[in-house]
Amino acid sequence: MQLLARLGVSWEYPADQTCCGQFAYTVGDMATARRLMRHFLRVFGKAEAILCPSASCNLMVRVHYPELARGAGERRDIEAMAGRVRELSEWLAARGTLPWTLRFDGALVLHRSCKARQLGVLETAAQLLSQVQGLKLLEVSPYYSCCGFGGVFSVQHPSLSQDIGAAYLQAVLATGAQGLVSLDASCLLHLKSIAQAGGIDLQFFHLADVMLAE
Repeated sequence: MQLLARLGVSWEYPADQTCCGQFAYTVGDMATARRLMRHFLRVFGKAEAILCPSASCNLMVRVHYPELARGAGERRDIEAMAGRVRELSEWLAARGTLPWTLRFDGALVLHRSCKARQLGVLETAAQLLSQVQGLKLLEVSPYYSCCGFGGVFSVQHPSLSQDIGAAYLQAVLATGAQGLVSLDASCLLHLKSIAQAGGIDLQFFHLADVMLAE
């Protein structure tokens, strides 16, 4: 909201929006996923543009919603709506250079979340972050390809999820970074809880936070 206000972009937040249905889709509950997809279409179907600051939700709407559609008419409506959904880094990059000076003194790891990789937006995010003066972007080894959250995975396998996340955070610490920047708040919430429980001194930022840094 702060970022949009600073850019002078008018917006509205439909109060009756709900979960996109990704959790139901992941566990194979297609009936629930389809019901939530149709609700999403009712809420957002007429929107000129739909800005979603979550790579995972974007992937669900843009890739998996068309798979859930029943009939040519519904599929056409879903695809038209999905074509107007934009992840934050994509939307910002399309606007060009931000009209204010960005500054962050330090080093952060760009979290290569599973869904951001699948959506193909990490390069765009890195280009945006290159506008930030004083910021050094670091990466962990590709071996650490997941934070351990995985949505339903963290509920079905909590101990393993925590262990994967803790190992990932140790890899982040080894780079010398102050923290993480991600396109997915879900990954950040998962990792932040592990860091707090383990006394790990790292900071956690969504891309929008860094785009407001001065």
